[in-house]
Amino acid sequence: MPLRDPLYHPLFLGRRAAPETPPFEPFPPSGRRPWKGEPRPRRDLEFHVRHYKVTLEIDLQKKELRGRAALTIEAICEGLRDVELAAAELDIAKVSAGARAARHESVGETLRVRLPRPLRAGQRTTIEIAYSTRPRKGFFFVGPTEAEGDRHAAGWSQGQADDTHWWIPCLESTESRATLEMIVTVPQGYRAIGNGRLISRRVSARRKTVTYHWRQDTVHPAYLISLVVGKFVELRDRAGKVPLHGYVPRGSEAKGRDLFRKTPFMIETFSKVFGYPYPYPKYAQSTVVDFTFGGMENTGATTLTVRALQTPEEAIDQTYETLISHELAHQWWGDLVTCRDWSEGWLNEGFATYSEIVFWEAEHGRDEADFARLEQMCSYLVEDYGDYRRPIVETRFRYPSDVFDRHLYEKGACVVHMLRSTLGDSVWRRSLKRYLERHAFSGVETSDLRRACEEESGKNLTWFFDQWLHRGGHPEIKVSREWDADSKSLLLTVEQVQEPDAVTPAVFRIPTVLELAVGNRRLRLPIDIQQRKETIQIALPAQPRYVALDPEHDVMKLMEFPRSDEELLYGMSRSPFALERIRCARELSSHANHAVITALFRTARKDRFWGVRIAALASLGEIGARHPGLVGRIADTAKGQEPRVRRAAAWALGWIGGEDLETDCDHGGEQLQRGGGAPGHRARQA
Repeated sequence: MPLRDPLYHPLFLGRRAAPETPPFEPFPPSGRRPWKGEPRPRRDLEFHVRHYKVTLEIDLQKKELRGRAALTIEAICEGLRDVELAAAELDIAKVSAGARAARHESVGETLRVRLPRPLRAGQRTTIEIAYSTRPRKGFFFVGPTEAEGDRHAAGWSQGQADDTHWWIPCLESTESRATLEMIVTVPQGYRAIGNGRLISRRVSARRKTVTYHWRQDTVHPAYLISLVVGKFVELRDRAGKVPLHGYVPRGSEAKGRDLFRKTPFMIETFSKVFGYPYPYPKYAQSTVVDFTFGGMENTGATTLTVRALQTPEEAIDQTYETLISHELAHQWWGDLVTCRDWSEGWLNEGFATYSEIVFWEAEHGRDEADFARLEQMCSYLVEDYGDYRRPIVETRFRYPSDVFDRHLYEKGACVVHMLRSTLGDSVWRRSLKRYLERHAFSGVETSDLRRACEEESGKNLTWFFDQWLHRGGHPEIKVSREWDADSKSLLLTVEQVQEPDAVTPAVFRIPTVLELAVGNRRLRLPIDIQQRKETIQIALPAQPRYVALDPEHDVMKLMEFPRSDEELLYGMSRSPFALERIRCARELSSHANHAVITALFRTARKDRFWGVRIAALASLGEIGARHPGLVGRIADTAKGQEPRVRRAAAWALGWIGGEDLETDCDHGGEQLQRGGGAPGHRARQA
């Protein structure tokens, strides 16, 4: 069983994980199973594709693509004669190489082409493939349904992780990158949106078609090739010199402008923090129906679910700003630099997920950003304890999609933040700049990031990357302290109690901060925990009234640190850090005297940050389950608060449950119960 840390609570889960997690069950959940995966070494390459020229006609009625793909390949090995491309369920009419007919055969999802003559290493040739397809993956046709009969026929691509070959013959490798031309003919009234610059748009009155010619002059892997076909209204904006294009259904213009309005500020923020300007000639965002994910970061041309288009009323309690910022951040993390293999996918997804925090802090402030980090930590813990534990860099998987999980996204984001706190903000930014500049438009591994960080910091960071990326889990620590009056020293003992195994280290190195209130002074002391159990002696002028380990909660960990009522009340009311105030409020859930209850109600009403108010209400609910008489006061406290705080009050009433909820609430409590409070819950007593 994991150490119980009250900091982590289902009320702190983000929207991605909250619907899957029972709100009244023990948290984090239990039930971990071993990670199952097969060793999957990175594939050998015999050639690169250097350019794709794809010419297609889109038949929306037949749901068919017809045309040809010309692939300029460059041999890596000497004497390349047989070329194997990925191609699934393509009806191939003809294949030529260097303008000469080429023998070919399709086996499974592979197209084998015999070149007329062998290529030397570094030599190029062009393979042209004429084909048609009605794809089941990679490109999706959508249209009217029984429920929505007024929909227009449309289509969109989705290549990640390796599905582009279902509509374009290609080399499915994140390591191999190519430039691109996409020439697409669609019916009049439709748009075709692709990567790169729009070179031309030709109308054929006779055929009643429009042909769009897109060209991308910077290289990218095949999974980022994008095509969106539909009837859209175009919304234009700029971020400095970068033209911005938004595509929405007619009638959704106002929703689209609201959805996209912060994109210029996001680009400005990311360019500044990452130390590298937005790398592509334009940025397009297309909203489509029935999209399989929230969004996809195709190079310079993101695809988004149409559900992100909201009215102002719908947006009160839900924002898609994190989705917009996540997909935009991928233009740096994933598109500009791409994981060389999906085992290194955290370099794409962990960084994009942490970029949500970077934007959130710039736009909404430190407290909001820290709470978003807490949401990410909680989401990761659900998977780590309730499903499986694995290293973030994982080479054992059957399909790349297996590793697109909360270890890759949320824990990856936590690791990026810990790297930032370990290096310090300025060194972290310089490291990102060096990493991006050195590896722009190429594939990367975790060692490339480590090397950039070491060069900028002068530190050996092998330990950091080994424990956080190549091993699994996180520290579980028990902390105690005592005051030695004779030597005027604080003796702080930290013991790591996580159960070591083949994945989890027995000892994590934990550089962090110890914060103390001594008299009227606030002291911050760096400490570096490197042993399974160690005691640190700190000379002080007087006994501290308050001690906090890692008060900014930079380290992903579970912690048990008994502190007095007075300390916790001091921290809850006076800490400048929202997560420390949240921790203090949550630790007070096991304390139930009058002073604690009064302080928690005061915090639930008046703390400047709503996340701390949620924590106070969660603790009041747990106290109220043991001590009757709090229901009415909890309901009253929720009045006039924002939706998430009201939900926390509903959770507290649901946790109390039973007869106390029915008999001990006043009119306000009854209203809250009828308006969304959870039913009485007694499973906690089992």
